[in-house]
Amino acid sequence: DGVESNFPTAFHGFCVHHLTEQFQREFHNSDLVNLLWEAAHSLTVLEYTSKMNKIEQISPEAFSWIQNFSPSLWASSYFEGTRYGQLTANVITESLSSWIEDASGLPIIQMMECFHLRLMNLFKERRETSFHWSGELVPSAEKQLVDAIEQSRVHRVYRANEAEFEVMTSEGSVVVDIENRSCLCRRWQIHGLPCSHAVGALLSCKEDVYKYAESCFSVENYRRTYAESVEPVSEKIEWKEKVSERDDGVDGIRTPRAIRVVRRRKRVRAEDVGRVKRVVHCSRCNQTGHFRTT
Repeated sequence: DGVESNFPTAFHGFCVHHLTEQFQREFHNSDLVNLLWEAAHSLTVLEYTSKMNKIEQISPEAFSWIQNFSPSLWASSYFEGTRYGQLTANVITESLSSWIEDASGLPIIQMMECFHLRLMNLFKERRETSFHWSGELVPSAEKQLVDAIEQSRVHRVYRANEAEFEVMTSEGSVVVDIENRSCLCRRWQIHGLPCSHAVGALLSCKEDVYKYAESCFSVENYRRTYAESVEPVSEKIEWKEKVSERDDGVDGIRTPRAIRVVRRRKRVRAEDVGRVKRVVHCSRCNQTGHFRTT
């Protein structure tokens, strides 16, 4: 609900890692799991359909199970937003879970201090690491673009107009539109980096391929992300007392008021002191005060 209220235009997607784990628990077939991963990473609807047909041929039950989840939530070819090829969230969640696990047994102040120190160190390490990068893009994106440049050398490029190109490869031909930053293979749109077809078209007209990468991959923006420091915190004895009222007249943060849940009181029936109790007999010894079993 918080994401929907603060980011109403954001598209939501599943973590494919968790989806495939659940799929594996249901069907215990590694071939089906691999096909599901391939379907998730498929860049075109045609490729996605081909993978799904193979799943249906192996197991109609597995195919039916997957149909319960809209492909727009997990398949790249149908996702309406941009995930930049990142279909999993387990790396982030597992990292945060390890933080929580390490600090879970601490008192609340020490727990917050543990998180604070982790974040402070994280920002410092990533900020310092980025100073050693000499390229325009972060290393992972730089490598992908260098590989695309190498692959583009064997492509044949034909220009139709100022923006559109037809690129011939050993597998066929695709149309590239550099103005709309799109390619028929859809890798450029989905991953945010020019594919080998787009690189071939850009180099043919002497364009700088690095300018056509999404800004989130730039070293400049990475450094800006971690430019600010997480400031250290002094010992608790040096903390200032919380002022109950701020300068603007608004009350400070107060502890939530505990609301006692009203429950119906359990009624205990008062014993009638005048009632004569039934005398019990033992069938074995014929004595009073106990049963045969007691």
